[in-house]
Amino acid sequence: MSKWMSFLITLPLQTGKRILLAVQFLTIIPVPHFRNVSEKDIRETAPFFPLVGALLGLILWGIQDTLRLSFPNIISTTLSLMVYTFLTGALHLDGLMDTFDALGSRKSTDKALEIMKDSRVGAMGAISAIVVYLGKAAVLYSLPGNAWGVVIVVPVLSRFGMVVAMAIAPSARGKDGLAGMFAQKISYQSLAYSIAITGLLSIGLNSVFLGLGLMLGLIVLSILITVYLSHRFGGMTGDTYGALNEILEWLGWVWGFYIFFHG
Repeated sequence: MSKWMSFLITLPLQTGKRILLAVQFLTIIPVPHFRNVSEKDIRETAPFFPLVGALLGLILWGIQDTLRLSFPNIISTTLSLMVYTFLTGALHLDGLMDTFDALGSRKSTDKALEIMKDSRVGAMGAISAIVVYLGKAAVLYSLPGNAWGVVIVVPVLSRFGMVVAMAIAPSARGKDGLAGMFAQKISYQSLAYSIAITGLLSIGLNSVFLGLGLMLGLIVLSILITVYLSHRFGGMTGDTYGALNEILEWLGWVWGFYIFFHG
């Protein structure tokens, strides 16, 4: 068998494996488990984070839109957002709380990172989760049914924002932790794949103006937040990636609402 034939056979298998690993990594959705998973395999899931966001966004919109047929919008929005959060295992919400506990401590970088690792939730963490969760519920409640493209694409863009952060910012804990596996180890090829997937989904599910507006706005926002968090903590951690995702989702839906009605 020639090298080209071998490549054409193994490429789809590798891609499928990494997509499933990305689903397993970012959600609690049941997928086949793989026995032999290397650190490279895990790192190469990053380009497919936006696809996982699309899956979650589709589920969110599908539940909300279906429940609207039988229930008031506030009930359909609340239940769909609950299911959406449950499917992520509240992984990113937990990162948000840990990050804001560390930010609210006003301690030195080393002590703030220790606070971030503490499994206990402080006042700042709890308040941040309430504010962001209510903010997301409010904007989802306000978006009309024909803004389904915005609902689905923002989770795509928030997870792409994590890939951007992984590409540009170092790990706050060196080789340790989740960030040590991803931070500044994302290849240009992986970043290009992630950009392509995100762009196609953003424009394919919305008008060109709305899709590009959402994508550019959230890229700028993700860079600004990453720069701030990296400056505060000396780099990124798994928790700050989660916090970034939560903030981008909330503000992304707000930005999408604005463009949809005023763009």
